[in-house]
Amino acid sequence: MPPSKKGTAAPASVSDDETSLSDIARLLKSQSEQLATLTVQIAKVDKIEAEVKDLRTLIVALRDENKELKAIVVEKDKVIDDMSKSISNMEEKLNNVEQHHRSWGARVLNLKVSEAEAADPAAMIGRVFDLALRPILEGAVRAGKLTEVPPAHQVLEVAHILPGKPGVPRPIIMRFFSRNIRSICFQFKKDFAPREPEPRGDQGESGRKGRFKYPLYDDLTKPTLMKMRAIQQDDRVLACWTVNGRIHFRLKESEMVRKVVSIHDPLDVILK
Repeated sequence: MPPSKKGTAAPASVSDDETSLSDIARLLKSQSEQLATLTVQIAKVDKIEAEVKDLRTLIVALRDENKELKAIVVEKDKVIDDMSKSISNMEEKLNNVEQHHRSWGARVLNLKVSEAEAADPAAMIGRVFDLALRPILEGAVRAGKLTEVPPAHQVLEVAHILPGKPGVPRPIIMRFFSRNIRSICFQFKKDFAPREPEPRGDQGESGRKGRFKYPLYDDLTKPTLMKMRAIQQDDRVLACWTVNGRIHFRLKESEMVRKVVSIHDPLDVILK
């Protein structure tokens, strides 16, 4: 037998080499594509990081600006609050000045006058004096407060009708020459002002009859009158009235008479 050729390998085929190179090429292409994709993703991350950094910078700037704006708002709120207090104080002073100016005046209700009397200032003064004021002043004379009843033209400077509801006597406003005489009229009206008789003549324990026939009131400014009405309508209040333009009131289940310090205070503050 011919000797065998041991240790000699068969040569690789050309087809196998081409396959190996093709696989390497595909692998390199795949890795190249992955690298490109990764590069794009890294670029996006870098962009996002830059945007986040810019956003953080913007947030810090907005936070600082917000602090500044809050400080400005606080300062403006203080300015507005000071201005509101100043305006309230000026309104209070203005109302007090107007109320003082009205301290020579008074209003009377339920007093009927004819058209001719309403058109005649002297007749109006005489009518108001005779019906509403003379009985009080006569009582003051009997009480020793006055030596005699002064004549109407020395008591009242003017009296005229105010607008009112149709079908009922309109309010009448009057102005006194003397605040002393005016004060006497208010002081003694409770005892000597004309009153309506009670049904069946029942006068009660006090001996005085019914309601006032011609109720006499302070001549109040509109803000004072509105505050007085608000107090009167509150369920916590037993009685409310004015003395020389100042509001007085009593709460239910209380004997203490209280005064309104400022008509611009809220109702709950006044009644607290």
